[in-house]
Amino acid sequence: MTTAGIMGGMNVRIEEVALAAGVSTATVSRALRGLPGVGGRTREHVLKVADELGYTPSHSAASLARGSTRSCGLVLPDVSRWFFASAVESMEQTLRAAGYDALIYSLPDYSRRHRPKFDPDVLRSKVDAVAVLSLFFDDSEASLLRGLDVPAAFLSVLQPGFSHVGIGDENAMTQACDHLIDLGHTVIGHLSGMTNDKRPSAPTQRRRNAWRADLHRHGLDASASLDSPATVMTARNGYAAANRLLDRRPDVTALVASSDEMAMGAMQALRERGLVVGRDVSVVGIDGNDLSEAFGLTTVVQPVREQGEQMVRMLLAAIGGDDLTHVDVFPTRLVVRHSTGPRR
Repeated sequence: MTTAGIMGGMNVRIEEVALAAGVSTATVSRALRGLPGVGGRTREHVLKVADELGYTPSHSAASLARGSTRSCGLVLPDVSRWFFASAVESMEQTLRAAGYDALIYSLPDYSRRHRPKFDPDVLRSKVDAVAVLSLFFDDSEASLLRGLDVPAAFLSVLQPGFSHVGIGDENAMTQACDHLIDLGHTVIGHLSGMTNDKRPSAPTQRRRNAWRADLHRHGLDASASLDSPATVMTARNGYAAANRLLDRRPDVTALVASSDEMAMGAMQALRERGLVVGRDVSVVGIDGNDLSEAFGLTTVVQPVREQGEQMVRMLLAAIGGDDLTHVDVFPTRLVVRHSTGPRR
């Protein structure tokens, strides 16, 4: 930055940057905020001119001028679990890079029957967009969300009428099951999330349906006795769900869990029973939890951080005028470790 630019930076207006760069003020605004619709060379040119002039945008003044808050609401069940912590971290960093803040609104899902209702007044007039993470909204909540009159999108959950970022849950579960079937396992239990069957768009239900469909496709048992659900997919609940399943079906030689955390709890349950994980009973999870390598857990990895970043890009584009509904599905990949092995 030049000395003249540093000294005059506080007085430089966006119109002056636009005039010097030979572009519109809208292009300058989009280039500075990292929004789509600006070519790479144009963006670099605008940033260089703004730097040379010493232009420093006042976010508060710009926000007041256009009725913007420069904030995005993140609605999620819990920030302590790995998936949510990873997604929130990547979203907050991406927002901050674009000059936005993140406002966290927690709706704990510890009891599916008693989850607090979404209250739009918590976010009203405080955010320019809303991202909902792994929560399914009923019709009344979806209507309240639309009533905020700001762009909104859902991460993980397929919410009708809203943009979505997630993975192919059916494909992820099929990858896990096929790996176990290829190893010769024929009695494969499922540690699942507890989801009302009337909500087929929920990730837990899509994974359950895929487990059942894949086993049926191979002529294997997929009865209810092999499905052990938990209210919330934590390690503690995975431990309890695995014990219930093993008590009921001691013939199980493999377990597939809808989350890595549940799989880790299941591994502890197996060890306490004197069973060797990967030899007596194989275990596969879904997520790619940072601890999965330390546990030696075979898992279907999903790119959580990339999904969070894409969610932010999608919302920023919507703030910038993109009113289309988008669905972005990220691929998953199987990572094989010591928790799986051939059926004995």
